Amino acid sequence: MLWLLIIPFTLISVSVAENNPDFIENVYSASIFPVAAKLLPFQYLPYFSFFEVILYAGPVVLLIFFARFLIRLVRVKEDRLWRVLRLLQRIGIVLAVGLFLFYFLWGYNYYRQPYSHIAGLPDVPSTSGELYALCSDLVKEANDARSMLASNSDGTLSYEPTVAELQAMGRFAYEKAYSEDLAGIIDIKGYAKPLLSSRLISYTGIVGVYFPYTAESNFNNDVPKPSRGSTVCHEIAHRQGFAREDEANFIAYLVCVNSDDDYLRYSGYFLALSHAMGRLYEADREGYKELREFYSEEVAADISAKNEYWRMFEGRIEERVTQINDDFLKTHNLSDGVQSYGRMVDLMLAQKRMADSSRANAG
Repeated sequence: MLWLLIIPFTLISVSVAENNPDFIENVYSASIFPVAAKLLPFQYLPYFSFFEVILYAGPVVLLIFFARFLIRLVRVKEDRLWRVLRLLQRIGIVLAVGLFLFYFLWGYNYYRQPYSHIAGLPDVPSTSGELYALCSDLVKEANDARSMLASNSDGTLSYEPTVAELQAMGRFAYEKAYSEDLAGIIDIKGYAKPLLSSRLISYTGIVGVYFPYTAESNFNNDVPKPSRGSTVCHEIAHRQGFAREDEANFIAYLVCVNSDDDYLRYSGYFLALSHAMGRLYEADREGYKELREFYSEEVAADISAKNEYWRMFEGRIEERVTQINDDFLKTHNLSDGVQSYGRMVDLMLAQKRMADSSRANAG
């Protein structure tokens, strides 16, 4: 029964972590987590996802286990109560150890310093004018990046990267970011892995999953082509120790747009444009309509294709999984749940404000 004490220990440690971001940043995120992540060997196999095996085989194994237990419980009448209590004890131990390992292997990263603090970005409220200026820049950058890539007859992106190409792009992009000392990037190798059931996973609305127990970054390889590169980089950002979704999005954007690959650069701007224009739509409807007219035909076609793709998977499964994800995020210091993905726009605004200030001072 002493094993069950792991549960209160873990919950107390989480409470302490929540109130000590400097300690988590300097001790856990900078020292303990990188070592723990590197020691797990599962991430170094490029195409085989242990997460996906557990996702589908796990429920089957549990079902067989409980079926055998119930059959034996019916057949053997002695000590039934004791056997049920022992089963409950074992379930409690598994849950206790699982909870502890989740936080020890990755989960404490939810309580590290915000990325704005790590990167020295100004944390002040932005104006609608600054948002409009950011969106204007992103429209131009996305148009320029898209012009470097070929199109199908319907105007959509024709280039479809293979899994090996996506993995190489992600690794090279992060190696470059590490060599150029991008704030917070650490030297962790490994592969982002494609989910074999990517099409099926799309019914849940999920584009990627980081699995702390195996340190695997898994990505949905069926999502629209412009989104795949940024999705890979988003999941690698989680393996870098950035648990918050807005920060993983922002880091994916930075890594993509600063890479040497034309496709990856476009994927980064495509991600940023979608979130920033969504924010502008809420804040300044007229400004949104004005900038929307400046989309190139190819960018507009890619956005339409992306929206059409996700409409195919709308339904109760997607809504339920989104709600579960929303609840999970809200329990980890992200009060706005799934809406936190879009808070990458705040980081982009802060980055633009700092860049504009530096240019003004230099001038």
